[in-house]
Amino acid sequence: MKIIKCRDLGFNCNFMATGKASEIDDVKQKMLDHITEKHLSEKNMSKEELEEIGSRIDIMLSRGCGCGAL
Repeated sequence: MKIIKCRDLGFNCNFMATGKASEIDDVKQKMLDHITEKHLSEKNMSKEELEEIGSRIDIMLSRGCGCGAL
């Protein structure tokens, strides 16, 4: 099971994206969709910042424990 929390990425939000270990791309996309919908305009993020968040998601989801924690 893979879990990533919006709070893990620095947002004050309780959203969590979850999925099976074999569905890492889907978990990442769920989180990116949520961030785009809920946080992109409120934080006035650039495309580069969103790409950086995507990279951080990749790192967190690659951790062996699957919890997304650093």
